[in-house]
Amino acid sequence: MKAQPIKRSAHVSELSLVREQDKAILLIFLVSMALCIIAIALLLIFTELEVGAVLLAISAPFLIVGLVTYVSTGMWKMLLLAIVVPAAAFFLIDALPILVIFFIAFLMIGCVGVVSVSAILQRKVFYLVISIIEYANIKEKLSLFERLVVFFFNVPPDIDTRKITMDYNLKRSGIPFREMMGTMLFAFLVGLSMWIYLSMNPAFMTDIIDLTEAPIFVFSLVMFIPLIVLPWTPFKSLNVRITTNHRDFSIYGGILETLRKMAIPIFAVFLFIMIALNRSNIAHVMGFIGLSVAFNLLVVAASCIIFYLFFEPGFVDDAASKWKIFRPVQMNMELEEKGKIDAKDLPGTPSRDLSDIGDL
Repeated sequence: MKAQPIKRSAHVSELSLVREQDKAILLIFLVSMALCIIAIALLLIFTELEVGAVLLAISAPFLIVGLVTYVSTGMWKMLLLAIVVPAAAFFLIDALPILVIFFIAFLMIGCVGVVSVSAILQRKVFYLVISIIEYANIKEKLSLFERLVVFFFNVPPDIDTRKITMDYNLKRSGIPFREMMGTMLFAFLVGLSMWIYLSMNPAFMTDIIDLTEAPIFVFSLVMFIPLIVLPWTPFKSLNVRITTNHRDFSIYGGILETLRKMAIPIFAVFLFIMIALNRSNIAHVMGFIGLSVAFNLLVVAASCIIFYLFFEPGFVDDAASKWKIFRPVQMNMELEEKGKIDAKDLPGTPSRDLSDIGDL
């Protein structure tokens, strides 16, 4: 595909990282998701299937996008392996639950679809977020969406947000294992809390959906965890930050700080566990929690490995190269930068009266 020339723009928001193939994959995902929701509604209305079994269909769009991604990127060997392994498990292992086979297929195909959609979201929101933060403390009035962005990234009101920058000389030579482990931990905690919160919530412990059906019911929702976590990882990879005279403000650190402030609902998780222990067998609840830990760990690990191995390097190169051309120097430069060594500490060093230059 012929590379598109970079348009020199006056505003960061006009920079785009979305490619033509990304638009096609996103369209496939949205259409398949809409059809899937309609099918689920029809099945619930006109059939007597269990709710948990029907909601498993919500994962179908990720399987479709995963297959499209395999084909569009030419990963034929991996695609063949992803098809053969679940098929072999189905035909060679007797009495293997269909849920286990579906889980294997999701790990090998669906995770690729989830990561592919997450990578597209990254390309759509990265420079949009930067453009909003850049003028957050300069504009007199912010829109509702801009206020949400400022809140989510915990941008302080007393810093010059125009001094936003990134490590645009970054080049990936391999998998950043330290960053990947941090992302895995973040996604794992989010997924585990959501799993327990939904499955052990008293609202779901009814005659329609009980604790024994919870793993099937929540299975369809856990796959959305990478969509929540992965789109924000480039702010950490490229070290997007607002420079100050003291300590730089990390954009990714602002996200983590906001999540810490919103961590109060975690106490509800422990409350629901206590309620579940009163309504069910202790061994059954503990086994369910162990199952959730293993399931979330596998999904998060597979998604992060696929992302950092196949998607993250290309995004980092595209984002850094466009930023380097668009803004080779900081937008708000200072006349005299303060170094680590003060000229007054060096004997015989002449100092210039800056007033003869004029007022900026």
